Amino acid sequence: MALPRGLGLLLLLALGGPGAAITIPPEFLQPPELTEQPPEQLVVFPSDDVVLKCAATGNPPVQYRWTREDQPFIPGEHPGVTVAPGKGTLVINASLARRLQGRYRCFAANALGTALSLEARVIAENTPQWPKEKVMPVEVEEGDPVVLACDPPKSAVPPKIYWLNSRIVHIAQDARVSMGQDGFLYFANALAGDSHSDYICHAHYLGPRTIIQKEPLDLRVAPSNSVQSRRPRLVVPQNPQPPHVALRGGTLVLECIAEGLPTPVVRWQRLNGPLPRGRASLENFNKTLRLRAVEEADDGEYECVAENSQGQARHSHLVTVEAAPYWVRRPQSGVFGPGETARLDCLVEGKPRPRVAWRLNGVPIEEAPGAGRWAVREGALVLSRLEPNDTLVAQCEAHNRHGRLLANAFVYVVELPVKILTPDETLYTVVENQTVFLHCRAFGAPAPTVEWLTPGLEPALQDDRAFVFTNGTLRLGPAARGDGGPFTCRAHNAHSNASVVAHLDVKAATWIEVPPQSVTAKKGETVTFRCVAAFDPGLAPRGLEWRWDGRLLRETADSDKYSLTGDTLTVAGVDYADQGTFSCRAWTLLDAVEAEAQLRVVGRPGPVRDLQVLEVGERQVRLTWTPGDEHNSPVEKFVVEEEEGIFTPGRFVERLTVPGEQPWAPLTLSPYGRYRFRVLAANAYGRGEPSAPSAPISTPPAAPERNPGGVKGEGNETNNLVITWQPLAPGEWNAAEVRYRVQWRALEPALGRWREETVGGPPVVVGGTPTFSPYEIRVQAVNDAGKGPEPPIIVGYSGEDLPLVYPENVGVEILNSTSVRVRWSLAGGPRDLRGHLRGFRVLYWREGWVGERARRQAPPAPPGGHPRVLTVPGEASGVLLGGLRPWSRYRLQVVVFNGRGDGPPSDEIRFDTPEGVPGPPEELHVERVGETTLALEWKRPQHPNGILTGFLLQYRQVNQTEGGLPYEISFPAGTLNTTLGRLAPRGRYRFALRALTRLGPGPALLRQGSLLPEPVLPVLGSVVVGEVGEDFTVLHWTLAHPQANIEFEVQYMSKTTAEEPWRTSGRANSSLGLYRLGDLRPGTSYRVQFVGRNHSGERVAFWESEVQTNGTLVPSPAGGFATEGWFIGFVSAVVLLLLLLLILCFIKRSKGGKYSVKDKEDTQVDSEARPMKDETFGEYSDGEEKASGSSGRSLGAAGAALGSDDSLAGYGGSADVQFNEDGSFIGQYSGARGTAAGSSGPASPSAAPPLD
Repeated sequence: MALPRGLGLLLLLALGGPGAAITIPPEFLQPPELTEQPPEQLVVFPSDDVVLKCAATGNPPVQYRWTREDQPFIPGEHPGVTVAPGKGTLVINASLARRLQGRYRCFAANALGTALSLEARVIAENTPQWPKEKVMPVEVEEGDPVVLACDPPKSAVPPKIYWLNSRIVHIAQDARVSMGQDGFLYFANALAGDSHSDYICHAHYLGPRTIIQKEPLDLRVAPSNSVQSRRPRLVVPQNPQPPHVALRGGTLVLECIAEGLPTPVVRWQRLNGPLPRGRASLENFNKTLRLRAVEEADDGEYECVAENSQGQARHSHLVTVEAAPYWVRRPQSGVFGPGETARLDCLVEGKPRPRVAWRLNGVPIEEAPGAGRWAVREGALVLSRLEPNDTLVAQCEAHNRHGRLLANAFVYVVELPVKILTPDETLYTVVENQTVFLHCRAFGAPAPTVEWLTPGLEPALQDDRAFVFTNGTLRLGPAARGDGGPFTCRAHNAHSNASVVAHLDVKAATWIEVPPQSVTAKKGETVTFRCVAAFDPGLAPRGLEWRWDGRLLRETADSDKYSLTGDTLTVAGVDYADQGTFSCRAWTLLDAVEAEAQLRVVGRPGPVRDLQVLEVGERQVRLTWTPGDEHNSPVEKFVVEEEEGIFTPGRFVERLTVPGEQPWAPLTLSPYGRYRFRVLAANAYGRGEPSAPSAPISTPPAAPERNPGGVKGEGNETNNLVITWQPLAPGEWNAAEVRYRVQWRALEPALGRWREETVGGPPVVVGGTPTFSPYEIRVQAVNDAGKGPEPPIIVGYSGEDLPLVYPENVGVEILNSTSVRVRWSLAGGPRDLRGHLRGFRVLYWREGWVGERARRQAPPAPPGGHPRVLTVPGEASGVLLGGLRPWSRYRLQVVVFNGRGDGPPSDEIRFDTPEGVPGPPEELHVERVGETTLALEWKRPQHPNGILTGFLLQYRQVNQTEGGLPYEISFPAGTLNTTLGRLAPRGRYRFALRALTRLGPGPALLRQGSLLPEPVLPVLGSVVVGEVGEDFTVLHWTLAHPQANIEFEVQYMSKTTAEEPWRTSGRANSSLGLYRLGDLRPGTSYRVQFVGRNHSGERVAFWESEVQTNGTLVPSPAGGFATEGWFIGFVSAVVLLLLLLLILCFIKRSKGGKYSVKDKEDTQVDSEARPMKDETFGEYSDGEEKASGSSGRSLGAAGAALGSDDSLAGYGGSADVQFNEDGSFIGQYSGARGTAAGSSGPASPSAAPPLD
């Protein structure tokens, strides 16, 4: 066969590997190749034309012909049949479609060969119509199963089925009501609410674009009070059933629909292995198992199990997988040179095994010419010793009962030199461990031989990782970093040879260093995933992306659900719908790597479904339900809540709980109630939402089942009996209302007759009764349906009156200084009590200290005042009375009391408590009076608890390491101050002061004193220069008010020397009033300042000025008003006036003024007093560590004596003293105090008689 000159340079190959196609430019000769074919099946309706497409490319132009039922079909012989211009597409008018339906095939031919199309089957159908039928009502009882049939007209293309009502609203479907694959509507059990007259089946036919509907079905469900539970029964499928045949690559649908009560739950399992992951899904409320992309390994048994609380029903589906013919190796077109052998492979698989047949230019191979040069070997067509005129188109056709396959492939015989179509110097970039393909698309006839050389010019096939395809492509993999460099491709045939170079660059693979971690989170929490990836630095662009269940995640402006920042993904407010697989994908242009993490969202369970109430007996019901979503946490229990709609409508209360594996609960109902129930599930994360309330159920009235409790009989007056009880709750009435039959009768003096009264509620008041008489009482509940059970009898008493008896033989036993035991007995009979004995009261009064009356010869205090009371409940004959004051006089009485009140008191008893240890001294003041001297002043104890014999002072230095025992000093009872000298300078001391009686020391009063100067700043009145020399100056000052021994620094700085710092001259004392500032330069101006420490311990300057060595004092420009003369004069006048007033007061007092002093005996001990052990000072609280200057009055500034103002120590032998009953005294005093104001030693014993 002759070809146009230069054809070899213009033929283009697209050889991408096995199975590549050859494309020849249209202006040159080429065999026919089909571009459009008719479908294997075409269904048409009366208004549709039949259009069978057929088109092909080729040069010379292609001619078309058709066959029908394997016979030539001439369109011109059939009016109404045409062929599209320029194509082979066949168009049959709709009016001829039914007559001309059948099998069609298209042939496309030119001088180089003939191509053949698939066989198309044309089916003509009428527009579907539902036949007229008489529809009868479907009548069932509540709880029965129901099947509503559809049966639409048959069609080659099955319609889609919908169930709607007359308002064109879809019938709601759930686990109880659902549609099967056959279009029928199945009810597992009917409810009264299912009664409707407009169940309409609609069939949608896609071909004719038509929707037709069945006549409405009338479903009538009769309510029933005898609905019985039953085990599941399978409605679909119905036995026996042939095995299911599934086609490879198709979809398998298995179905199980069950009826039963409660509604069955369906689950699936594969008996010979697990369900295929990712391809199996459950639909239609688990009633349908759909298996996509069926594989041959999916053969086996699939079992469905329908179960409820009554039992199970099972069915096994036997599945056999077969396959329509499919290509294993498809014949490929080729260009060959004369003398070569062409091999066209046609390898087909299927089940059953397909039959394979070859055609040459549309003619069966058995009938084609040249039988000696072709042969079929193992399914491949082999053409030997090709000649230029052997160009043809071959067809391989395979078929079995499930379908057909057809492939056209041409054999083009031509002579051409070698040409490599792949560009030279092509760069291939790949990452390590990937497979790289280096292309060398060589063309020529005969077909050229291709050889590859490595960068070292060695044959590439010496490497086990290398493979060369028939199209010349070199496959190398997995690639290593050292494989980079230039690879050479050489192609040659008998006419010529050619070569190109391919450059290989191997990059580092992308990898994930830190993969995301799986997370279990509560609903509503925010979850963060982190993924760190590493890239080859030479690869760009690159990036990191996140996916959720395969869907790419991106941030959006209208939602903050997902936040992507760097290498993290944040999911906000996770919900159950968010759980799944989150994957991060690190990508470049060459590779990508992924890592996955699972998000599991846990939370409270979802609401239960299908709550049903079944009556199983008189006032006995059984609740059943279907558990909801567990939300990844197993249900631990179900909570049943109940609403009683008559008495407490709208309020659900918890009735009972059942285990999480028990989706049912039995209940016993009370009479006369209208009940609704709801159920909620609970797991480890709490209780879920409740289910929808059940349908209400009512119970008839009945007699009360119980009587009221808490029956009591007591009088609130001396002549009545009040009967009370706890009324029944409305839920216990068993009727619309309840009344109470109250009966009573007297027990004394003789058993009386029963009297009764029927009332709506408590109380019942019986009047005219004797005081405190017993009665038998009983209360019975009654309603319109009858009486409650026989009530029990209780004994009650009429009203009480005050007791007539009093305790006798009252005695007191002294136990110690603060406690006594009181005993008594009760005379008289129970009638004299006139009530229930409730107990006794001990009334006692404190009259003062022991010896006060004898010492002061005052008349005894009359009884009176409010006593202290100790109540002793029940029948007692004695009690321990504690909390008494030592060394005190008491009187005591005992009374008996009942529910009405107290009886008459017993005879009065008087007793004295023994002497005890004293309380702590009332005050202790410590003041620094010198560098090594502290002054102490104290007051007597507020509660001496006996005769004071003296005071014991213990002290020691704080943090002292030498010696372990404190110093001790004893003082007589009249000494109230002392001065301690020769102490450690700047030392801190702890003091413990105790008062003494004959029984020993009392608790200590603790204080702390310090010899450190007070950290305060002196307040200066004025500062002047007293004396000036060439190198010194003397500063004098006065204090605005007395401040002794306050130290401060004197600092100076030259004004003439630039940036000279402050220098310290020395320390001054506020009490000295002057300081000599020396080491100055003559004729020089200085700045001078005083620096001290404030209360916070900070160093601050409190005075500053300028001086010169010639004595000139430059006043400070910012002086305070305290240094002004007018202010100093004003303060001096005020002090003088106060001094005159004090002198007048002392003069008047010396003339015998009268004073009233009252010592409160019952006050609490000073809060600062603490007990202190003799052998150690123990630990001190913050209150005990206060500096002595912050407590009490100043010893140095006061003009009064250091003795206690509240004692008698300073008033000598005054005899006009009287004591009140509470221990306070009233006296008239004359004369001066016996101790001078400045005394620091003990007072004279004669001037300080003890108070005791």
